Amino acid sequence: MIRINKTANIPNILATTGAAETTNLQNAFNANPNQYTSRAGVPARSIVKMSFDNAIYGHDTVKAQLIAEQHDKCCFCEAKFSDNSYGDVEHFRPKGAYKRIGARTNTYPGYYWLAYDWKNLMYSCEKCNRKHKKNDFPLNNEATRKPNHTHANLLNIEDRLLINPTVEDPSLFITFKEEVPVPVGGSLKGSTSIKSYGLERMNDSRLDYLKLLGGLLAFYAIDVTDITQVNLAMRMFNFTRQQVLDKVTDATIFFNSAATDRGEFAHCVRCKFPHLPTV
Repeated sequence: MIRINKTANIPNILATTGAAETTNLQNAFNANPNQYTSRAGVPARSIVKMSFDNAIYGHDTVKAQLIAEQHDKCCFCEAKFSDNSYGDVEHFRPKGAYKRIGARTNTYPGYYWLAYDWKNLMYSCEKCNRKHKKNDFPLNNEATRKPNHTHANLLNIEDRLLINPTVEDPSLFITFKEEVPVPVGGSLKGSTSIKSYGLERMNDSRLDYLKLLGGLLAFYAIDVTDITQVNLAMRMFNFTRQQVLDKVTDATIFFNSAATDRGEFAHCVRCKFPHLPTV
């Protein structure tokens, strides 16, 4: 996970239709808050669930902008997924219901007033969204939560335990030991995010990627102006001079992008190869 530099350019459908639907949701809640709200003695099946229009927050223009701003990578695991997956528009703060720290059941309502809020949307691979994060939104201090749009608490004071890569640098909370994500200095936010986003499931993929980079490192390090180095590579790999030069060019291009925001598993790569350019 890396910092996502999200623009303030709100897709038109969110600013128009989405804004109108947000007003409708707020008015519905205002009319009868209790029917939407979890409370002691009331089973979850009796709670009226808010309804949302996927055609608005999941509109092609929204997806296209999120994909472009995230460099075609999942906001959490950093895998490039669009070739093999449609992906999901992810609500950082869950729209329908949320799960507190250590809870087995959901609390209603969720952050319904943020369902069409551009700042609350990211693009995620289906596994990160549907199998792992789902409705998780734990706070270290539940008293800081904003449970509905009328509550006096502010969103920016919520003592959340999940990293939001659109507003903070994930490297402050998570680092990598080779392919394995670990919390920085025992960070609770880091460890909670690793678990909730299912980041350890990608260990094998990250390891394979690091091995690929390691294999190319031998060519990346060759100085093509040094005849001795080139001749040594020709003998070592049984390559012609042109083959060595081509491999050096390919490795240089690859390495010069691997640790940038465009690169797959960029955070892991930066930890393994801190000398690589990040821009």
